[in-house]
Amino acid sequence: MLKKTVLGVLVAALVGAIAVFVWARSVLAQDSVRTAIAARLTQALGQPVSIGGIGASIYPRVAVDLYNVTIGPQANIRVNSLRIGTDFRALLSRRIEHGSMRLTGARIQLPLPAFAPASPATAPSASAHTAPVEIGSIDEIVLSGVDIVSGGRTLHGDIDVVPQGNGVLVRKISLDADNANVDITGRITDLAGPTGELTVKSGALDLSRLLAFVSDFSTHAGIGAAASAPSSTKPAASTGASSMDVAVTVDAARATLGGLVLDKLSGRARITADGMALQPIAFGIFGGRCEGSLALTLGAVPGFRLKARLSGIDVDAATTMAGSPNTITGRLSGDIDVSGRGLDASSAAKSARGTLHMDIANGVVKNLGLIQAVVLATSMRAGSLSQSTNGARDEPFTRLGGTLTIANGEGTTRDLQFEAKDLSVALTGGVRLDGSAVDLKGRAQLSEALSQQAGRDLVRYTQEQGRVTLPATIDGPAQNLHVRIDAADVAKRALVNRAHEELTKSLGKLLRRR
Repeated sequence: MLKKTVLGVLVAALVGAIAVFVWARSVLAQDSVRTAIAARLTQALGQPVSIGGIGASIYPRVAVDLYNVTIGPQANIRVNSLRIGTDFRALLSRRIEHGSMRLTGARIQLPLPAFAPASPATAPSASAHTAPVEIGSIDEIVLSGVDIVSGGRTLHGDIDVVPQGNGVLVRKISLDADNANVDITGRITDLAGPTGELTVKSGALDLSRLLAFVSDFSTHAGIGAAASAPSSTKPAASTGASSMDVAVTVDAARATLGGLVLDKLSGRARITADGMALQPIAFGIFGGRCEGSLALTLGAVPGFRLKARLSGIDVDAATTMAGSPNTITGRLSGDIDVSGRGLDASSAAKSARGTLHMDIANGVVKNLGLIQAVVLATSMRAGSLSQSTNGARDEPFTRLGGTLTIANGEGTTRDLQFEAKDLSVALTGGVRLDGSAVDLKGRAQLSEALSQQAGRDLVRYTQEQGRVTLPATIDGPAQNLHVRIDAADVAKRALVNRAHEELTKSLGKLLRRR
């Protein structure tokens, strides 16, 4: 008896499920429902919407299943399947309330068309038509397996958002590109801009690619451009302007910008139709740290402005990146304020303009031979110099610092100071940023200890403030520098010093006679 009862219940449940399924299909899967939903979405988005097929299901929720959905005149958005889930009451009222929308296999091609939804005043009312099924409200939108395509760049992942007024709550967006994952959460308060605030976390982030996507995304007016337009049944044409204004908190273990690799990037960005400004921003670069602000502007060739404090930068790594390997070592600290166009090293160096206040500590200028040039010019004995040189042309220093004014691919200076154990050099002139040419002039001054070993005549005829001082020129490519001591200037100063010495002696004798 029990078995018959259980079997009867199961048969009744199965028959009921079949009946509900048939009922759902009769209510939700009609071709008239497909065309009505397509028309409603077209009205809501201000872009043509096409739906290839429609079906219905009852598990786990009553749902309308749409297939082969396209949005836009060029089918900029394609969706393999779109399920609108609702509750049982929708079968009775023929109105979907608090539904969930799940899209599978979506492909979004940027730039998007200019969405221009009708304003509430022009939206069709319930009494204005007799649609077989109406969409009242959607509580969540989930995109699975979505591809966002821009030119040859593709982001793949999942999107989970909740509509809220004119915007959405971003519960989670997870995107993959180049084997790197980006997770985004936050809130878009107005899709018309869009405007809002997001948090981006990533193991690796390509800022160049992000900027390219921002550029493509903001090409047109965006969603809701016509929402505030005067009443009309026809969407207003896009002006091409965008009110995008999104604040983004960024946290990436590693980021790339052109050919630069940035470690432990953190900061706060503001993304507008004009570009992306990160302030404050902090990241590791060339073994050191950079803290300040970075602005990136849109365009065929993106622009940049970096204003920051630098500390502990590996100069050898930086000059290698700039195209001049094996020329100088040391650790750089200072302040930089430069702007330019292009994100690769060559373009950035050619277009950069601004200033760099720098101090490089405890490094070596490779193949300089400054001490050797002093020895040859003054006929000093090499043994009288610091034994640390051992005849090598590499020139160790304790400090190399000054201000570079950067323009036209060159850095010019009026206060460059080279300080080492045996001598110091004050220099003016210019340096090509790619290391192809150096043209510096100044005075090399021997240390007090070395000046005392130089011989009385050399000290007498070349001294300034008691130290041997020699005019020097440093020129050539960075990898093959030449140092010259101006013998004519030395001779001229020797004559002046000798005349001053003789005049002093003559005055002394004259005073003694009196």
